[in-house]
Amino acid sequence: MLQLSEPGSPGAASRRPTLARLLGALPVAVAGVLAAVVIWPALVHAAGVWGVVEAFGFGYLVPPVTVGLIWWRWPALRASAGAGSWGGLLVVAVALGGMLVGARAGLNALGGVAAVLVLWGSAVTLWGWRAGRVLAFPVGFLAFGLGAHTGALNGTAFALQGATAAGAGTLGHLLGLGVVREGLVLRGPAFAFVVAEQCSGMSSLLSLLALASLWGFLAAGALPARLALVASVGPLVLVANVVRVTLVLAVAALFGQEAALGFFHEASSLVLFGVAAGGMLLVARRVGCQAPRRVGWS
Repeated sequence: MLQLSEPGSPGAASRRPTLARLLGALPVAVAGVLAAVVIWPALVHAAGVWGVVEAFGFGYLVPPVTVGLIWWRWPALRASAGAGSWGGLLVVAVALGGMLVGARAGLNALGGVAAVLVLWGSAVTLWGWRAGRVLAFPVGFLAFGLGAHTGALNGTAFALQGATAAGAGTLGHLLGLGVVREGLVLRGPAFAFVVAEQCSGMSSLLSLLALASLWGFLAAGALPARLALVASVGPLVLVANVVRVTLVLAVAALFGQEAALGFFHEASSLVLFGVAAGGMLLVARRVGCQAPRRVGWS
């Protein structure tokens, strides 16, 4: 027959640590549930954009990478976790205000970035600023996915289109392809192409920015070197895209416009990404961002 233990009995004493652990985990569980409820709409919207807009297709990889970074930083996180800070609640409050503004104004990108700040502010509230420093990049990396918004691409994509058309027109003329540029239209004796938004290089720009940021975080280099790596992505993508479009023009001049618009046009996207990624690796080597940090770096 089961019997109740007296308050001072060994059975009651053994239950005290378990109860203390449960009570200690309660704030974390509550904060986790509330944060999940808050960021769920931003995550659903972002996933919808990932599946429709090619430039944000890499977004599906962002949450798993974030989880992997937190796991990789787990020793440092455990070592830095301490008493929580009320300052984290201020971050959460400001972020919630940003989410409300984004929802009212239809600025989904603002809502996604604010959702990331909600997560980070919650961590600071629970474990303090030292833990927040450890989690700053892993949690902040989510902004590459949750900040997905088609309207944010328009101005940058149009600028890339114009720069690509100008560069490819000039390079094509120097190569003797007889290219004449009219705005975004590139004409030749046997072809006429429009540098459309899909050819702007935006897809490679966004994915390589995320990759360069990740590499810069993992690399054991000085901060200026890591910032230089990230800053090199834009020029590298532009140069690679100019090369890509010029190759398409060359194929059209030699074999006809239809040949250029077929398999080669699709395959040239890999050329763009490969050239830009290769250039990024050369920059990383040049500035000293090569070896990854050891696990648990703090």
